[in-house]
Amino acid sequence: MKAVFKREFWAYLNAPIGYIYIGVFLALSGYFYALNILSGIPSLEYVFANCVILFLFLIPVLTMKILAEEKNQKTDQLLLTAPVKTQDIVLGKFFAALAIHTVTLAITFLYVIVIEIHGKPYYSEIFGTYFGFFLLGAAFISIGEYISSLTENQVISAVSTFGILFLLYVIDWILPLFSNQFIAAILKYAAITIWYEDFTNGILSLSSVVYYLSVIFVFLYLTMYQLDRRRWKS
Repeated sequence: MKAVFKREFWAYLNAPIGYIYIGVFLALSGYFYALNILSGIPSLEYVFANCVILFLFLIPVLTMKILAEEKNQKTDQLLLTAPVKTQDIVLGKFFAALAIHTVTLAITFLYVIVIEIHGKPYYSEIFGTYFGFFLLGAAFISIGEYISSLTENQVISAVSTFGILFLLYVIDWILPLFSNQFIAAILKYAAITIWYEDFTNGILSLSSVVYYLSVIFVFLYLTMYQLDRRRWKS
């Protein structure tokens, strides 16, 4: 897994995609942060709340090539026939994308320093927001990696991932339209951004942590299953 991780991580930094992800996220989050500071609010809750919609566009770009590129260039056959476990391939690629996400979040910690200089930050909310945003990003990446394993076209991978993430995002909006409690409960469970809200209030919700870890596990498992199918066929 370590070799796969290193290969994928440096591939992000040796290509525009990694810098596009970091640069666009920092530019727009910086804009939201500036608005936050001008409003005199010593919190990052509103910054990251606005960045969630940004995630719907950036994560598909980050994950579109994870496995689709390998399949398109036929290098996936080298991976699948190499003495490397399927889980090492999937986890190595997942953690490489997650590392780019984590580095980007780490840079935004400069916002907290500025807040500390000019006001009194609410650290419980700030660190809760960071932790929740990290888990949300990890869940989105696991979904994107699975979608990337289903196609060899990076554009299809990106568009499909965006479509699924957007659908999960808007579920929260349409919940009030359902009077049936059973259907509403199922939709609420699928609304991936709802579980993020407790973190922004400084609440370390165990149910939210378990939810995101479950999403990550399920989609990584599905990705492994998909690769195993292709490995046996080859």
